[in-house]
Amino acid sequence: MWLINCENYQLEENDIDGPNPIPYFILSHTWGEDEVTFTDMTTSLDTAVHKKGFVKIRGVCDVALTYGCSHVWVDTCCIDKTSSAELTESINSMFHWYSKAEVCIVYLDDLTLTDGRSMPTEADLLPCRWFTRGWTLQELIAPEIISFYDRFWTFCGTKRDLLDAIHQITRVDLHVLQSPANLGQIPVGRKMSWAANRRSTRIEDTAYCLLGIFGIHMPLIYGEREKSFLRLQEHIAQTTNDMSLFAWKRPATEDMQVEYSGLLAKSPSWFEEAIAVEHSFDPVIPTPSWIITNAGLELHTALEWSQDLTGYRLYLHCKYEGVGDDDDPLVLSIWLRKTRSGFIRYKPSELSLTSQSVLTFGESALVRVATTLSPTDIMDTGSFYHPQSHLLNSSISFKWDNLRAAQLGFRFNRSYYPEHFWDSQRHCFFTSSSTRFVGLIEIKISRAASDSSPAWDATCFVVCGLMRAASRASGEADTPRPWLMPLRQHKDDSIEGLDGFKRSDLINPFMLSTIGFKLRSRFGGRPPSSGECVLQYADDGYLSFSVSVLSMHNQLAVGRTMSIIVTPVSISARTQ
Repeated sequence: MWLINCENYQLEENDIDGPNPIPYFILSHTWGEDEVTFTDMTTSLDTAVHKKGFVKIRGVCDVALTYGCSHVWVDTCCIDKTSSAELTESINSMFHWYSKAEVCIVYLDDLTLTDGRSMPTEADLLPCRWFTRGWTLQELIAPEIISFYDRFWTFCGTKRDLLDAIHQITRVDLHVLQSPANLGQIPVGRKMSWAANRRSTRIEDTAYCLLGIFGIHMPLIYGEREKSFLRLQEHIAQTTNDMSLFAWKRPATEDMQVEYSGLLAKSPSWFEEAIAVEHSFDPVIPTPSWIITNAGLELHTALEWSQDLTGYRLYLHCKYEGVGDDDDPLVLSIWLRKTRSGFIRYKPSELSLTSQSVLTFGESALVRVATTLSPTDIMDTGSFYHPQSHLLNSSISFKWDNLRAAQLGFRFNRSYYPEHFWDSQRHCFFTSSSTRFVGLIEIKISRAASDSSPAWDATCFVVCGLMRAASRASGEADTPRPWLMPLRQHKDDSIEGLDGFKRSDLINPFMLSTIGFKLRSRFGGRPPSSGECVLQYADDGYLSFSVSVLSMHNQLAVGRTMSIIVTPVSISARTQ
């Protein structure tokens, strides 16, 4: 880093982490017109001293010399901004540089103490522009010692002296203002809220000024605009599994007609209400870890869904401070909805606040949530969740009628493949209306041992898809129709009716696609709409497992030729 020698205003290099670093004071201020640059200081000091910004340089140097410090750092002129490498290093190191300074001098050029007062009140400080700028947030938190000065360089007190007023103005937690070492205890969403009402001249700096707050280092790309804040969140997600990162709400000032968004916020302003967020520790429910991929954020977790089909809720493992009962906390979650590639956020202007005791979680599984919306996601939501969705998109849904089998002690465990196309809330596959779609239900049927019979289990499958059928009626051949085929698994893992294929092939999406080609070719233009598997479960007992497509009349009512009923219907004794 470069330092200004307070005696002669020459720039000198300093290895801040070397064996003999030069002690220095550091200036925090708001930029104005005619600031002094690195070039001014290195090529034409005579020009520099006549600029308006030099008043601040002279002032901070005089203060430093008064306290016996010979060097200062000032951001306007101690960074060679013509060098992208130096600029990147400086911005990524800024928090560290402020934390290592002997004293941070805050110059408030729009504050003037009057009436002989030696210390400003909260009312005096509140209008100061310094409390509204993005960069000054880390400059407030990083240094242990801060001294405030008004426009005439009158000492106004230290950060410790003004602690309560600063806390009220900035909303930064008191114990963080007292020591930056406490930053790690604060939820990510809460730290974001500190920047919610701050502004930066350049859009990219909205993200870059927060690097030190989150301990993030990343390349600078001026010109990427709002993407810088998305990139910051992605970097944060790679270093923590703190789910308060997603505890934001789209502000009321934004377009309220937007029903969907990605998982990441577009601005720190979306975190304004996260100021009260704190972690909700549950010793039983694990906080999921995740990875960021080019398709979104992937995590293993259990989703909760609403009975009114609003969507799924992603539990955020956090709550609002002071709200609810500790024994049954009101926990925060966000709404998600299914698309063909995973999930997207639904109702981004809402955070769901629900008693944990009433949440009904599904099974833990791999969940992929888009971090930003793609054109495909927008198209999917427009078709899948439209009131007339059956006219816009073909889905294959399932209804189960296994009451009788359950009464006789049979249990059913069902798995759906490809998993990312299955919507467990609406009990359907999203097919994208593609005649190449093929889906699979694996049904494991079991019966516990009893006095009269041993324990029993069997596995069967239903393969389903869409295809264009040959039809005499004009135009009907262009309508995708559902087909299905029940299959039984033998004890050697082979599949009845699919010679050469095993279970591992069926649940492999690549092989499942190949199987779909083979089956459609076998069907020709006449896709099967019903089938049956007969499973022997005792010496003289059988379970008839039948599947069928609904009649045309019902198909139009529930999803335009795409609903399939899967029904275990009978147990019977048969004579060989």
